[in-house]
Amino acid sequence: MPYVKRTTRAGKTLEIEKYYTSRYNKRGGSRAAHAKPTEEQQKKINTRQAERRLRLLMNANFGYGDYHVVLDYIRHRGEPERTREQMRRDADIFLRELRKLYRAAGLELKYIHVMETGQKGARHHHLVLNHADPKFIQAAWKKAYKENNRVKIFPLDESGNYRKLAAYFIKYTDSHPKGSAGALQGKRWNCSKNLVRPVPEYEIINKSWFRHEIKAPKGYYIDKETLRSGINDDEHGGYEWLHYILVQLE
Repeated sequence: MPYVKRTTRAGKTLEIEKYYTSRYNKRGGSRAAHAKPTEEQQKKINTRQAERRLRLLMNANFGYGDYHVVLDYIRHRGEPERTREQMRRDADIFLRELRKLYRAAGLELKYIHVMETGQKGARHHHLVLNHADPKFIQAAWKKAYKENNRVKIFPLDESGNYRKLAAYFIKYTDSHPKGSAGALQGKRWNCSKNLVRPVPEYEIINKSWFRHEIKAPKGYYIDKETLRSGINDDEHGGYEWLHYILVQLE
């Protein structure tokens, strides 16, 4: 019974997945009992898939010296929190002004944006931005929100593997999913249209099994925290599967 190897290149990472599927398993094969996932199981599947899409987008488009930016609102005692409509308007103004500043400097703005409600109700904007003068970010946020405001800027590391940051972003979208009363935006994230979107490559391997002992190819190492495998998994239709991420060495 052949299996599928899906490889997605995103910046310095290679995301590898090996799995069996009914499409190439017409005569049965080793499939575990499969039932329609419960609501909670489906939520976990959706979260994993969202994390995968976002980390591929981050890894493919951003790198060392680019920024994770947090835009804060600082309120006086008794002041109400910003509404989602106000936050959306603030974000629109911020990105419009930032795009102007980038363009004037001969740069093209790239971004991913998520709006967050903290555990105590405070509002924040989280963004990943391509590198430019940090003063641009401060100036654009001041244009968008003239009251007490604060900007936090965290340069991305040189690993090129930003899966933890992607998971961090998705964590807050899961707290208030699309359609819920607390949702701040209609999609899990917004992003600029000029981002590269990685396309997976598929290979059909005509072998009856795949190795679980992985050896990184020359020039790469295995992110061992991403090594996952299973068989009775709703995301893979009850068939055996293996997943891991390779990261390019310096």
